[in-house]
Amino acid sequence: IKRMPDTGLAHTHRCASYLPPEELSGLGQVLGSAITEEADSGLTAIKLGFRMSKAERAAPAGAGSGAVADSVAADPNRLTLRAVLHYLWQEADLATWSPGMAGKRNWRIVSWYLRQAARGKFTKGKPLATKLYVPEPFNLEKKTEIAARRLSAWAPMQQHGSSQQFMMLIGELKAIDPARFGHKLVIKHLPDAPLMVDDVLLKRLNKRFGDELELWQSDDEGHLMVIATFSVGRAGLATAEEISLVMTDRNWLPYESLADKLLLDTALDAHRRFTKSLRYNLAPDKPMASLVFTDTETPTAAFLLGSDEDRETAAQIAADTGTEVWTWVIGEDMPALPPAVDHRRPQAQSGQPTGH
Repeated sequence: IKRMPDTGLAHTHRCASYLPPEELSGLGQVLGSAITEEADSGLTAIKLGFRMSKAERAAPAGAGSGAVADSVAADPNRLTLRAVLHYLWQEADLATWSPGMAGKRNWRIVSWYLRQAARGKFTKGKPLATKLYVPEPFNLEKKTEIAARRLSAWAPMQQHGSSQQFMMLIGELKAIDPARFGHKLVIKHLPDAPLMVDDVLLKRLNKRFGDELELWQSDDEGHLMVIATFSVGRAGLATAEEISLVMTDRNWLPYESLADKLLLDTALDAHRRFTKSLRYNLAPDKPMASLVFTDTETPTAAFLLGSDEDRETAAQIAADTGTEVWTWVIGEDMPALPPAVDHRRPQAQSGQPTGH
């Protein structure tokens, strides 16, 4: 299948292939620098802001690494762990929503599309897919087969010394449990292979991602996504090196705060079509659209603002991208959503699994 990078804006916003302007999200900061797409080959090169082997020098403090991936880093030349997850999430179309998707997303669908999204991506000349492990749906009757496939995927990392390689894992957090030494992250669909975490890393994790952990506790239907780099010891035990967390709702749509989720829930309850903007490396104090409605007469960027003074900034961003703007200043009543236009959305043909 031929890929045509940078053509998303060429589609009408009612088309399933439409991609909102990258300036409305954190993608605009890293596209062309940390993410480089080659039109001729259809391949994408990405630069990582964290190490993938013990031999690599760790990134300086505050640059997106340390023991816990600092997702507030704003280096446009390299992706943080959170930015990698956001990029794969967007490439898998998991940030795009239409009412027909309700009730059809599950881990089988999500994991399949994440693996497909990693195809055609390279880092340091090597395929990203060979460095990424996404657990397959767990089946008790096939647990031996599943474990054997996991061991096979992890086997190349069971090296020692300075040449030991790391992998990335993307999964849903189930629990953080005490272990004999330190703690372990229990990943759903990976019950027999937790990620070991020492006390120092766990302390930093709780400090950096306290908001995500609180949102997880308050959202019984949500999914807290983990992206981590890890090494594998001689006995096959996985130990986390760096970790980032991203909260998603019951439909696997990412959100950052209770206000962000309220807007998301309102749009879902109203059966709207939209794309959820993702932050990538963008710092939390940098404005970006929360949603981009695609069922309006003109694409409409919805902004959550901290004050009235931010309205001008949001309006300027929308004007620069040729979109309409909808704003909600936190602390005021939420305005009515921009009106939807009745239309028939073109259906994309695909041989991929349904329910996406």
